[in-house]
Amino acid sequence: MSYASRNESYLLGSIGSIIQGLAGGWGVHSQTLSGSADLWWNPVHLMFYSGIAIVIAAICLGLRDQSRPPTPSPVHFVNLAGLKLAAVGLGIQIIAGIWNGITHHFIKYESGITLTNVLLVVGMLTVNLGMLVGLSIEYGMMKRDILVVDDWKVVLTFVFLVLGFASVWLTTIGSFIFTTQLSYSVASRWVLAMIMSISATLVLVPAKKVLPNLGSASLISGVFNAFGFVTLVVYLRHTPYVPIGILSAFGFDMLLVGIGRKFKRNQAALIASAIFGSLFYVTYYPYTINLFPCTIYPFVIASVILGSVIGAAIGMKIYGGFSIAVLGDTLEYVS
Repeated sequence: MSYASRNESYLLGSIGSIIQGLAGGWGVHSQTLSGSADLWWNPVHLMFYSGIAIVIAAICLGLRDQSRPPTPSPVHFVNLAGLKLAAVGLGIQIIAGIWNGITHHFIKYESGITLTNVLLVVGMLTVNLGMLVGLSIEYGMMKRDILVVDDWKVVLTFVFLVLGFASVWLTTIGSFIFTTQLSYSVASRWVLAMIMSISATLVLVPAKKVLPNLGSASLISGVFNAFGFVTLVVYLRHTPYVPIGILSAFGFDMLLVGIGRKFKRNQAALIASAIFGSLFYVTYYPYTINLFPCTIYPFVIASVILGSVIGAAIGMKIYGGFSIAVLGDTLEYVS
């Protein structure tokens, strides 16, 4: 039996999807805080186009030769599911791009949020998810010594998984922050706070299953907060601040270790997520200061704790579903 690796394709594709995520976050900040013009050739768009080009190259590289001799391994499995999922996401992005071009040509006025924007974000997330699925499989095989590679490749795969999870978080939260800034009603901001809390654990809980290493959540949060700091302080000249959001993720890491000794893994994740949710104002600082004023504080805290638990539960379901669908009987062998 054999295992056909596509590690290089997933590493390359991850670079492209991460570039897209960074460009998307940059674009959100530019439009909402600096009012930059929406020109096709501006730096944000050029960065985004380069990410798409890299993803296309990675998918073509990985799917080009499915019959090449596989890497020697006791498991018969070809790691193509992530690339196929990424190809679907790429198709969604292309459709969104064509649609955007048509609407800009025929429609003079557009609201802040359009179906094109939604499709583009869905496509970005699908591409990123595809790369995460592929790299997660590669990393799992490496850690179980089913796929024997040099140590530097294991480390590189770990790094790109951290960056990939952070990119998913950045893409989703960038969209929600943009949406929240367009809304001034208490009810809508309350709902969006809950959605943002769902997003955090929806990313971190599956990430901890793929990367059970102590501190992996802190690293993902570190990337998330570092991007926000650079964009706000360096690019947009925001008042410098201390990125304390990392502290809540560090607490999440520590809680999973402590609670995990007394409860089952999934139960520990739900309890840790509920406590993590209560730190919402820390997790998303400094955005929370302006987006969610103290006048709605009690309602926000109640909703974000619930949202964090919901996000954790959904994240565990998604992780389990993908594990079964992608690996099938192979999971029984490697467990």
